[in-house]
Amino acid sequence: MPVYIFTTLNDPLATDGTLAHDINGLGQIVGQYSNNNTGINGFLLSGGTYTTIADPLATQHLTEAFGINDAGQIVGIYVTAPNGDHGFLRNVNTGGVEVYDINNNQITGASFMGTVGLDWQVGGFGNFSSRGTSDMVMRNTRTGGLEVYDIDSNQITGAAFMGTVGLDWQIVGSGDFSSMPGESDLMMRNTKTGAFEVYDIANNQITAAARLGQVGLDWQVGGFAADAPSASSAAMGGASQVGQLVQAMASFGGGSGAADGLNAVALGSDTPQQPLLTTPQHA
Repeated sequence: MPVYIFTTLNDPLATDGTLAHDINGLGQIVGQYSNNNTGINGFLLSGGTYTTIADPLATQHLTEAFGINDAGQIVGIYVTAPNGDHGFLRNVNTGGVEVYDINNNQITGASFMGTVGLDWQVGGFGNFSSRGTSDMVMRNTRTGGLEVYDIDSNQITGAAFMGTVGLDWQIVGSGDFSSMPGESDLMMRNTKTGAFEVYDIANNQITAAARLGQVGLDWQVGGFAADAPSASSAAMGGASQVGQLVQAMASFGGGSGAADGLNAVALGSDTPQQPLLTTPQHA
């Protein structure tokens, strides 16, 4: 009689189950796990280490990994609203970051910038270093850590750890929300409450945080745009940034407007702010 050995697979981030879907010739396993805060995400189990797979285009907090070959290529699906299911292919063996130069809607060059751990995902781009260049923020899918990478001439020239944010907060965009010239800030949203929090960033450090209020979870951010204060935006939110946020949101449910559910708090008000970032744990 053959002897079968069963090994339990349980992603440490799972709060409501882990499913294994495929294994390759190298013993790497892919599947999905469910977490009450972050929804359903795929995972890769390689060398005893679990790595979260969450497609950055997924808007419904649902990514599933179904197959992996010996080359380390993973296939699966992610879900968006209102367009439904989409397939994805991901090469998880390198964590490489490549930049493509684009001019007149054409790729004119490409440069390999290095590798980053597979549990780090791109969160946004902006002038976070205050040098007038485009930098990249990455988010750790397991710890919530935020790391900024300075980029110049298609090369990563420096990196700084900015702290951690709870995994029920997600990056929804970047822009000059603080009205400080030459700076880019981060906008985050709570996946449970719909609350918005803006983080001011200068010289690769988070210098301040402010709550903007909350919008029902059936409304999703469509984008951000710079605009001078106007009567219409003031009427919608009081602060121009809040008004622009409301105008940029699109509903995938309920019939009421986003402004109806927005508890606007103007930047710089005396309302107490609850910081979300913890003390950075490494340089």
